[in-house]
Order: sequence, then C-alpha cells, then structure tokens
Amino acid sequence: MGAAMNKTTTPERTAQEIVRLVEERLAPYQPADHTLDVLPDVTHKEGRWWYVIVSSQRSSLNPAEYNARVEKVERDLKKLDNAHVVLLPDVPDWMNRAS
Repeated sequence: MGAAMNKTTTPERTAQEIVRLVEERLAPYQPADHTLDVLPDVTHKEGRWWYVIVSSQRSSLNPAEYNARVEKVERDLKKLDNAHVVLLPDVPDWMNRAS
C-alpha cells in the first residue's frame, strides 16, 4: 500500500523549483521580438496552486498573444510536471498612475 501512495503523491515543491519549471516551460514559447520574464520575488502559493507573475519587456504586447502563450505553458506544467500553476501578467506602470 505504501508504494501505491508514492505513485499518486508528489513531494512539495519550493518556490525556486516552481520558478525554474516555469522558466523551462516558457522557453519554447518566447516571442521572437522580446522576452517574457518570470518575476520570482512575487511567486505565491495558496493550497496546491502556485501563482507566478510573467512580465513582458514590451509594453504593447497584445493580450491575446500573451494569453495564448501562457495557456500553453500552464497546460505543459500540468501535463508534464503535475504542477498547478497560474501565470499572471505583470501590471504595467501606466495602470499604477493616478488618472
């Protein structure tokens, strides 16, 4: 019975391991004209879900393009790494300015 439990459970991952996994899975989906960067200092875990911020160096990144890329990464993380990760966009500077 102990061997069966080992197959279904996975060891707890650290924030650093999750960041490394996200960076690895993000690499094939990087845009040609700029970079999507993981912001490791704001990685957060709630329950079994990790929340990771992915920032674009290009302020004019099309939201649909961003979403398509991160959805593929999230799917790969779940399927290949059994990791429950939500990738979130960084808030652009202009959103922090008062109107």
